[in-house]
Amino acid sequence: MFTYSVFHKHDRERVIEVINRVAAENRFLQTGCYVSSLTWENLLACGADQENGYFLLTVCDEKELAGFVRLSPEDLGGRYTGSVGIVLLPKHRHKRIGTKLLDFIVNIAPVFGYKSLVADILFDNFVSLRLFTGRGFTQCSSRNLYLRHRNAVVEEVKMKLFLHDCQGKHNVELPND
Repeated sequence: MFTYSVFHKHDRERVIEVINRVAAENRFLQTGCYVSSLTWENLLACGADQENGYFLLTVCDEKELAGFVRLSPEDLGGRYTGSVGIVLLPKHRHKRIGTKLLDFIVNIAPVFGYKSLVADILFDNFVSLRLFTGRGFTQCSSRNLYLRHRNAVVEEVKMKLFLHDCQGKHNVELPND
């Protein structure tokens, strides 16, 4: 059984560990390890800050942190578009957790003031591309990135969802299992 909760500061190192474990796969993230940034420090400082548009929801399987979903401003100066990211450890994938997390974020994003959501997904992350496409996101752009940990140039696809296109009821209850 999985439990979902808003991030608490005592989970900081566990969230960073999940990022590092997934990054070590050299497949799904743009980085080979956690890299501190203003967005991540804001997320890890508060967990949920509706006024500034930050939200970090963790999912646990008994005592282990299985992954998380994050919502943050796409442009730190504006609040119209939110950036979404989902990270799950390998043994917790293909259990519909990502679907529950994404559905939750799509429903809660308008409460945080967002009119649209974007997700940056590497071209070969077929599971994420299928998940976001299946929830109504469409490709709005792409760019080539040099990923040092892969020693390769890869395409990053930007997926976008306009929230007025959604039929969600802005349900802010945590997902259930």
